[in-house]
Amino acid sequence: MPIVSVIQLGKSFGAERIFSQLNFQIDPLDRIGLVGPNGAGKSTLMNILAGLEEPDEGTVAVGRTIRMGYLTQISAFDPDNTLHAEMLTVFAQIQEWERELSDLATLMAAPDAQQDHALYERMLARYAELQTRFEHAGGYTYENRVEQVLDGLGFTREQQHAPFKHLSGGQQTRASLGKLLLQEPDVLLLDEPTNHLDLDALEWLETYLSTWKGAIVIVAHDRYFLDKIVTRTIELAFGRIEEYPGNYTKYLELREERMERRLREYEAQQAYIAHTEEFIRRYKAGQRSKEARGRQTLLNRMERVERPQDFQTMNFKFSPVVDSGTIVFSTRKLLIGYGVRARQDVPAAQEPKVLVQVADVEFMRGDRVGLLGPNGSGKTTLLRTLTGELSPVGGQLQLGHNVRVGYYSQTHEGLNMERTILDEIRQVSALSEEGARTFLGRFLFSNDDVFKQIGSLSGGERSRVALAKLTLQGSNFLILDEPTNHLDLQSRQFLEEVLSDYDGTLLFVSHDRYFVDRLATKIWSIEQGVLIPYMGNYTEYRTFKRPLVLDVPQPLLAPAVNKQVTEPEPKSASPARPAGKKGKGKVKTRTIEDVEKDIEKAETRVKSLEEELSEAALQADAARLTTLNEAYEQAKTQVEELLAEWEQLADVAS
Repeated sequence: MPIVSVIQLGKSFGAERIFSQLNFQIDPLDRIGLVGPNGAGKSTLMNILAGLEEPDEGTVAVGRTIRMGYLTQISAFDPDNTLHAEMLTVFAQIQEWERELSDLATLMAAPDAQQDHALYERMLARYAELQTRFEHAGGYTYENRVEQVLDGLGFTREQQHAPFKHLSGGQQTRASLGKLLLQEPDVLLLDEPTNHLDLDALEWLETYLSTWKGAIVIVAHDRYFLDKIVTRTIELAFGRIEEYPGNYTKYLELREERMERRLREYEAQQAYIAHTEEFIRRYKAGQRSKEARGRQTLLNRMERVERPQDFQTMNFKFSPVVDSGTIVFSTRKLLIGYGVRARQDVPAAQEPKVLVQVADVEFMRGDRVGLLGPNGSGKTTLLRTLTGELSPVGGQLQLGHNVRVGYYSQTHEGLNMERTILDEIRQVSALSEEGARTFLGRFLFSNDDVFKQIGSLSGGERSRVALAKLTLQGSNFLILDEPTNHLDLQSRQFLEEVLSDYDGTLLFVSHDRYFVDRLATKIWSIEQGVLIPYMGNYTEYRTFKRPLVLDVPQPLLAPAVNKQVTEPEPKSASPARPAGKKGKGKVKTRTIEDVEKDIEKAETRVKSLEEELSEAALQADAARLTTLNEAYEQAKTQVEELLAEWEQLADVAS
């Protein structure tokens, strides 16, 4: 039985019809992906579902007891409250029950209550009732759930206990997502929930939502995310919706089949109409005029098949003017960060801040490298250093022969917000007005669109202008910082195809895992301030890293003994054996003291490897960095296994 029914829904803005006659249902365990081109009305539809906007026609029928939760709605955050305290406000009722239980326990222990049998029985009955409610509502786990959600969304413990007003805009958006997840509404409406999340937080959110007990409707441009979560896809385009079973990849297959079938039907009908009209033209005045008039009548009554509409796509390519040298750039003992170089006459407060240590590398012509790392790890700073916008904090960076750098900034810094689109393009080219307008048509700007001021454009439109400027530079080395931000799914796929055919060299940052998978032949990962290289695309990188990633990220340098007990239990029913053991002896012969000694040794090994990694980075020894990183990850895994064994032995002992 549906919990939400959308019936003949329609919405217009002025004379522009956004959509009409939308009909669909949301069932209790639905996982719906709402897709479509930018401007199709997806966010408007989500606002109507959430009750924030009224439709012009039709209705949204919501079950009487159904609670709707919407990500973009403004949360009532107290700016002076800590983030952790704000999350706890979700459980105000549970906390009230907790206080009443504590008060009742104190009262029942008093001599007066124990002497008054009737009073004691009433308090005992109330206590039992409250305890049942408390347990059913998760009263014994809600604080752990808060920590799990905040850890998973990438908040450090320091940020969790800092005032909310100190968080950045992106962090506040993540906090709103966290609060919404903790509220556990019956229908979760998520409009671009992957924005402001790094890859670890993205994967945590996927895992969290995969066990969600209610219905979910998602608008997202992350195809990996949609494939992992969605089981049903609704496409909103050209003012109407079409439904497809399955995730995003299945939707693409079924949509292509549907479009091909409709095109065949349209073309077959058009051929029949042309043949019939030719017959009517030839015989309408002859002996077969009666037959011709009959065919004309049938033709007039025929229900015409509309030509299937498909999405508009951009049409451009990147063409290097010249080839670069074999070595595009090389580094030696390179330190990336911000601030001025430390000197004796410079106050300590102005000393440089190192974000990334880079080993000696040679970036070769034709390399395609995806740069990954947590938010704030220095990815954009590294890119801006390579473009020459920032100076290295230390070491050397040398560009190769004939290297022409093209840089795409995720903040569109290179665009003049006061200019029109047409003027912006003509500033960087010798195109005439007519030529510039024809050129902009390849980026889906037509007619009077070219006279729009850049400052008035949407994020997606600005991205298309930035890409248009980039194609005019003829660069042989493209440095792209989140080029897929603001682009709809069709534009992302086209950009992938264009860059796949690009003959130059590519270094890019992206949180779009499909994009990284399609283009990267190498991965550079910033881990604890050190740039670590990996061969292969994103899938190959994650295959190597997957066994080493926890569901709930912990602070990178936190001692292993501070692990939270809320981590998932190991899948194995038997205690894990410490690494290095052959497993011939039985686990039950090991004592807690034995395991604690092994944990201490393993943690010492981890700390030693951390120091060796830092030393190798400063010495710019790439081969040693790779070897040490593998040993470091193995040592961390050993600590985790020993901790799991210790917990199970402790449970047995208790």
